[in-house]
Amino acid sequence: MTDSTQVVLERADLELALTKANEKYEANAEAMQGQIKESLSVSADLLSKNEKLTERIAEANDRLVALEQRGESEPDAGPQSIGERFTKSDAYKDYIGGRTSVARLELKTAIINTFPVSSVQPLVQGQRLGGIHTTPNRRLTLRDILPVGPTSSNLVEFTRENAFTNNAGVQRDTASPLAAVENQTKPESAITFTLATVPVVTLAHWIPLSKQVVADSPLLMSYVNGRLVYGLKLKEETQLLLGLGTGGEITGLQTGATAYTVESPQLTNEIDIVRDAITQAQVAEYSPNFIVLNPVDWDSIQRKKTGISGDQTYVYGNPHESWQSTPLWGLTPIVTNSQTAGKFLMGDVNAAMIFDREQASVEMSMSNGTDFVKNMVTVLAEERLALAIFRTEAFITGSL
Repeated sequence: MTDSTQVVLERADLELALTKANEKYEANAEAMQGQIKESLSVSADLLSKNEKLTERIAEANDRLVALEQRGESEPDAGPQSIGERFTKSDAYKDYIGGRTSVARLELKTAIINTFPVSSVQPLVQGQRLGGIHTTPNRRLTLRDILPVGPTSSNLVEFTRENAFTNNAGVQRDTASPLAAVENQTKPESAITFTLATVPVVTLAHWIPLSKQVVADSPLLMSYVNGRLVYGLKLKEETQLLLGLGTGGEITGLQTGATAYTVESPQLTNEIDIVRDAITQAQVAEYSPNFIVLNPVDWDSIQRKKTGISGDQTYVYGNPHESWQSTPLWGLTPIVTNSQTAGKFLMGDVNAAMIFDREQASVEMSMSNGTDFVKNMVTVLAEERLALAIFRTEAFITGSL
């Protein structure tokens, strides 16, 4: 047992003894006053008892003073004890000074707030704010820029031109250029085709809730529905861009795109690389109109400066314009965390199309396993879609 603990225990015992002694002393004092009124004298027995009580009170006070001196070096333990308040009261000082025969201390209980403040406080009700504050949703953009149509099947088929041999020319005798141009066989060209197929992919997830919480908290049900749908759309965005095309996944635009090959040997920064990739698309007769970048790479491009003799002029970015509104080489920037840092994808929005078999929906059921007997509800969000990339050469991807 520590010294401070011993002091507290001794002080508690003394305070109790002092309180009882004071009560007896007051009772004897009242009896003495009664005897004085009746016979103008006090019995010897009563005087003896009062003298003994006075000695006990004085002894207890001395011990309390000694305990206080022992506890001076101890840290403040909080509010004053009953004994401390009694010995410091004016009534006690008057009694010690002989100005009164009785020392009385009235104890009043103070009602205060609990400290530190917490949710467990019986008297004060906290202000409960409505709603649920969540992390920000990612800005989803790929579905917005691509054409979208419906499908009634689990498989989307389309015809892709495989090769076109163009022999268009003038009518003449190819063996003798100076011969007559009439009555000659005209040039013949050739075209071959490939049937391409794209499977419909199912994206889904679910969350269990108790029947009671669904009934008791309408806000929670609405919140869960919204988060489940957002989760679907977030996964959809990732699949449209980076889906592997295997294991039931969509073949994403970047996965199916043509790899970037360096066309120009003089590349010094990301802006040069993007322009060089545009040239690759133009050589293949395509005209890209959008580019997908990670926010880190877009920041690097916009903050590029000339760096000539301390010149701080921005090469591309303009602090007076929106960070997302300025085209790069005429390409609409799609800035998203769905894109991997250090990578880019550019392409023509008309060279691919999204087909919706079932749009995003939320269902609730108690027929999942033992949900019914456990009063559990399964909330399921699901959608089915396919992505058809008509011409993979229209999309170019590479590293910055």
